[in-house]
Amino acid sequence: MPRLFHWARNPAGLLGICILLLLGCPEEKTETKKTDKIPNITIEKFSLTETKEGKKLWVLDAVTANVYDNLINVDTVRINFYGEKQTVSSILTSRQGILNTTSRDIVVKDHVVLWTDDSSRLYTDSLFWQNDSQKILTDSRVRIVKKDSTVIEGNGLKTTPDLKKIEIIGDIKGTSPIQFPKIR
Repeated sequence: MPRLFHWARNPAGLLGICILLLLGCPEEKTETKKTDKIPNITIEKFSLTETKEGKKLWVLDAVTANVYDNLINVDTVRINFYGEKQTVSSILTSRQGILNTTSRDIVVKDHVVLWTDDSSRLYTDSLFWQNDSQKILTDSRVRIVKKDSTVIEGNGLKTTPDLKKIEIIGDIKGTSPIQFPKIR
């Protein structure tokens, strides 16, 4: 045997080399941990309906849904909001969203658009649906275009899904085709 491998003839030397190799190698965990990157369930053509006393409040549809413990990540999102007469009062679309299965709160982001049944449109980067108050909130820049071509812009928003009650938080500006009579 060549001189390089003389330790192989000595069992104590061979054992020592094995121990050094085991101690010197980084430890690999053999147990598998559950991570947020691997969903419990993946669903294609996902649909979830929220009701109260038998009446639809909203329906969330998504191309895919990745279900975790209490969160559902959804892609290519569409949410139909329903009014008191059980007709669609507005439709929200976005590329991504996260639904909290406990509170039913929803965060949507990436090309968010909300259309109302009176043709008003809201554009922003992200929105938060607060389910218990039935309000839409954001601190992002918003742009609202009304049917009569009125445009309202600002930073941050609190509104109902039908855009009937709108509160712009800051940096408000807008234009309107409405012409007011001269007072003098």
